Amino acid sequence: MDPFRRFSRDLRRAANNSVPTSTVSYLDLLAGRILTNAKKRTPVRTGALRRSGRIESRGSKGAPVRIVSFGGQGTGVQYAAAVEFGRFAPVGRQRGSTTTPQPYLRPALVEEMRRARPAMKKILNRNLQHLNKTYKGGI
Repeated sequence: MDPFRRFSRDLRRAANNSVPTSTVSYLDLLAGRILTNAKKRTPVRTGALRRSGRIESRGSKGAPVRIVSFGGQGTGVQYAAAVEFGRFAPVGRQRGSTTTPQPYLRPALVEEMRRARPAMKKILNRNLQHLNKTYKGGI
């Protein structure tokens, strides 16, 4: 059997399987790091915004998703986005409602992406070596 046909067959099989536990564990680790970093950066008046930070698990076994979010969902914090992105009201409307952005989640995400890049590169290279070995360099 030629390497391409074998690879194609293996991909079809893999689509029916779930993502490896190690991958899900790594996603959980990254989400936890991002949440911790974002909580450190969160501006504090009452502490409610910081306490509202959480990790939501969504998706399926085959496509796990981790979402780091703040506010909403019964937390009593409805201003998380206004703090992160700021708010602008045109002159003459809602005086005092203009706020400057105080990003906390985006910088945490960018920092953790930079930290994770070397580890992810190493894992991808290892997987590529495994593919080349398994399919005898036909990929």
